[in-house]
Amino acid sequence: MTGPGTTKHLPIRGVIFDFDGTVADTLRLVISGFQEAVVSVGGPRFSDADVYDFFGPTEAGMLRRAVGDLWPEAYRVYLEAYERDHGAYDQLFDGVVDLMASLRSRGIRVGLVTGKGRDSAEISVRRTGLGPLLEAFETGSDDGLAKAHGITRVREAWGLAPSEVAYVGDTPDDMKSCLEAGVTGLGAAWAKTASVVADPRWHCFGSVADLASWLDKHIHE
Repeated sequence: MTGPGTTKHLPIRGVIFDFDGTVADTLRLVISGFQEAVVSVGGPRFSDADVYDFFGPTEAGMLRRAVGDLWPEAYRVYLEAYERDHGAYDQLFDGVVDLMASLRSRGIRVGLVTGKGRDSAEISVRRTGLGPLLEAFETGSDDGLAKAHGITRVREAWGLAPSEVAYVGDTPDDMKSCLEAGVTGLGAAWAKTASVVADPRWHCFGSVADLASWLDKHIHE
């Protein structure tokens, strides 16, 4: 584990999680659904790398950029594929449920801020049984990356200062959103798809257990 040498963002009273690649290994599901949706309306078969280049907005926003006016039909196909194939992704990463439940039992606020659209996010929250553990739930924007705004909305709804909130995410953009929102960045580097790297501006963890250990020492009960 690596992380910044300052404790200016402590103690933590609220923890917000990203979804894809952070609490569940679902990026493959997003990519395959997007590829199927684009092909269904006559578009090209994008490579995985090509799909990553569309990331930032919600899936509807991604498809609007990829297929233009054909996006509504492509989005319908995407959601059908997302629901159809979700069974292989219903389980969260080991330790995530226990960590969230432990935080809640200790009076720490727990929320979700994802770049996913509301439709797919609700499917995943329902299929994984995550709903009862969440006190806040914000989704993305069709126009581009908006996680900093979602983090801020949750934090303000909780009545907490930026220094009292942490965000857990698996990409450099997630950590940049933390910096923009003024909250503590906790890098989730446990998935094979994770792209977050060590940086003095945030903490980085190789396992859910490592994250849980850090939070155990730095939350405010």
